[in-house]
Amino acid sequence: MSRDIGAVVDSVVDTGTTGSLGGPLRKALAVLEVLSEASGPLTLSELSQQVSLPKSSLHRMMRVLTDLRLAVRTESKSYELGDYLFQLASSRGLARVQSVSYAIMPFLLDLFRLTRRVVSVGVLSGMEVQHAGTLYGQEHSRFAMALTQPVPAQTSAAGKVLLAKSARHAMDLCGTVPVESQLTIARADRMKREFDLIQRTGLSYAKSTHIPGFVEVAAPVYFGNVHPVAAVVVGGTVNQLDFRSVGRVLLETVGCIEVKLAGAC
Repeated sequence: MSRDIGAVVDSVVDTGTTGSLGGPLRKALAVLEVLSEASGPLTLSELSQQVSLPKSSLHRMMRVLTDLRLAVRTESKSYELGDYLFQLASSRGLARVQSVSYAIMPFLLDLFRLTRRVVSVGVLSGMEVQHAGTLYGQEHSRFAMALTQPVPAQTSAAGKVLLAKSARHAMDLCGTVPVESQLTIARADRMKREFDLIQRTGLSYAKSTHIPGFVEVAAPVYFGNVHPVAAVVVGGTVNQLDFRSVGRVLLETVGCIEVKLAGAC
């Protein structure tokens, strides 16, 4: 980070004795809450109106929040929620995905009986996806064993649908090559189109680059939360998986989970 972390934190928290206790921190949290609920990036003027803060004060606060990765300033000079809290919330990793899989196992079993394909649940852990609760037939054991290892989020159906539904910005997910790189821009444009399709359909499709021959479709599960907690995945080989019919059954399954288990996770 470009500034000393202690100084940055002090400028948000305000360690002095004047004003209401935690006032600056409360204002910063209000900004983050507005960003988390926004359907897209917000300009400084829009933020100023929603949190009732002058633009001059808000501009200083946003510099701090972007330094801490709590917020991100886009190329259009707007702001959206950063990835720091997102990564903290995802850091429970394998224990978290196992907990989710236990809660929805009856639904996973029904989905497996209907599709006879690999069925699993995945959650984000940083920028990787952890799978658990995997159900499979003997003919798919190779794929199921591969899912015991974390996979990069951008290459999996579960990762893509969770990133898209968590309002992540496509350019932030395209590596560390310079922004002006044509390759980076092309990747970001392609990912943005894919994210837009996921937002419209509620489904993500992927041909795995880490598990040869494996294709998958995923749908998010919210459990009553603003952002998805996990994704339910159905996978198989290219010539086995009918994406249209599997996608329809998957959406019906996820709909039942939401109705029965809202607030469970």
